[in-house]
Amino acid sequence: MPQPQIEEKVRSFLLTLSRTLGVRIERVLDLYLYATPDKVRIVELVERGGEIAGIRLAVRSEKKPDVWYYTAVGYYGAKCTCEGNTIGGKICKHIIIGVITWNMTSLLKQGKEIDLTKLTWLHTGEKEI
Repeated sequence: MPQPQIEEKVRSFLLTLSRTLGVRIERVLDLYLYATPDKVRIVELVERGGEIAGIRLAVRSEKKPDVWYYTAVGYYGAKCTCEGNTIGGKICKHIIIGVITWNMTSLLKQGKEIDLTKLTWLHTGEKEI
């Protein structure tokens, strides 16, 4: 019976993320479905106080299959090595994939979602997704 609870939490999280970003749910779902083991690799989980406080990942480029972008997301900020983030300072799709992966890892490992309201940088940053 725990499976339906996780599925509902994931659905709810993705809807909330879509609203927070101000983008259509389809775009968030595309990024959620992109996050497969051959395209996204967890490099490090940052744990503090018994919870996952952030995550570092490698995300394969959609357009250049031999290029990987390195992304870090946490409660205090996010950074990616892609041009949109390093040059434009925008919240890129790799960062959103990082948030989604962080949430899934937290759900599977600890049974709780990350709190999007604590990600103030997500609410104020310019989006490029």
